[in-house]
Amino acid sequence: MATFNKKISKKVTTTDSFFGSMVRGIYPAVVENSNALAKQVSLLEYPLGEYLHCNTPWAEVDHVLMPIRMGVHAHWILVHLDIRNRCLNVYNSCCATIRDGEVRVDVQPFALVIPHLMANIDIWQPVIVNGIQRIEPLVVNLVHDIPQQSNGTDCGVFVIKYAEYFMNDMMERMPNPFDATSERIYLASQLYKHGLHKINEGYESDPDFLSRRERKARKGANKK
Repeated sequence: MATFNKKISKKVTTTDSFFGSMVRGIYPAVVENSNALAKQVSLLEYPLGEYLHCNTPWAEVDHVLMPIRMGVHAHWILVHLDIRNRCLNVYNSCCATIRDGEVRVDVQPFALVIPHLMANIDIWQPVIVNGIQRIEPLVVNLVHDIPQQSNGTDCGVFVIKYAEYFMNDMMERMPNPFDATSERIYLASQLYKHGLHKINEGYESDPDFLSRRERKARKGANKK
């Protein structure tokens, strides 16, 4: 939607669940050595827009929407990277059970690693303090007064809908209470509709059936 829907005016891209796993995996090393990201090729491909299909380089957008599975709880949250304001806005659909302090601790690896990612690909520059380069962690804001799930299974649907309402600049219009069951049916129908549209129009999404290695090889061939 963020890539092809012309009705969406926000400049948005996204990540996948593997991004969260990679960030958590490299976090201890970055704490010890800020240069630890230099050899993390797959992780660096995310902000370059080369890891996922239908993705956009972070240098060309204002927002990155990240579905994150919390490390301790089997719970999904939406983490919004606001590139212009250099902060993370966190949408948690289970505030009654998973407290703000737990969420802040869980998001801390992203607050530290993402600025280093941005510096590694020259989107952001380090801050000079007393002649020393410093890369500051991102500010973490917890978004409150948003619809909440009523069970322990609907967090994924809420993450998808938080992202959709945000992209359409309609967060304040998201229904509260929110009918997750109806939204599951709606999401399934939209996927089916998209599949039919692709069959009838005879096109493939950008580019659905190429591996990252094949795409990079073609990109290199085109440069030659």
